[in-house]
Amino acid sequence: MSEAPKWMTIVGWLGRLVAGGVFVFAGVQKLLDPAAFAQDIANYQAFPYWTWNLAAGIVPVTEILAGLAVLIGFKRRAGAIVLGSLTVAFIGLILSVIVRGIDLNCGCFGEAVEASTVGWPLLLRDVGLLLAIVAAYLPPERPDSQ
Repeated sequence: MSEAPKWMTIVGWLGRLVAGGVFVFAGVQKLLDPAAFAQDIANYQAFPYWTWNLAAGIVPVTEILAGLAVLIGFKRRAGAIVLGSLTVAFIGLILSVIVRGIDLNCGCFGEAVEASTVGWPLLLRDVGLLLAIVAAYLPPERPDSQ
């Protein structure tokens, strides 16, 4: 397998740092207060009651594990696919909230940072995050990391 061009390697590393770092940070913050995250999920008015606590346990662990995979490079592409899938789902939720006219904060980073209002700026931020995930995915895997 040929080596990736230098620009792709640099962009890939930047994408890995941004995407992996964001998701590990977000996942840890949500795990610190799963009840608050379950309420954030409920606020979207998109999921049945019985899924709130389940998702509040599964989503942060998934974010942390996939973010670490992207950061450390072990199964980096698999981690990027998981993060990309989560981000596409988050974008869908944001669009749903915009269309339904629900006024809420995202709960993206738990209580660690001031919550962003769900709207077009948040959607654009998530699209930017999706671009970072694509950049993290693009460079070919090294044979020793598969």
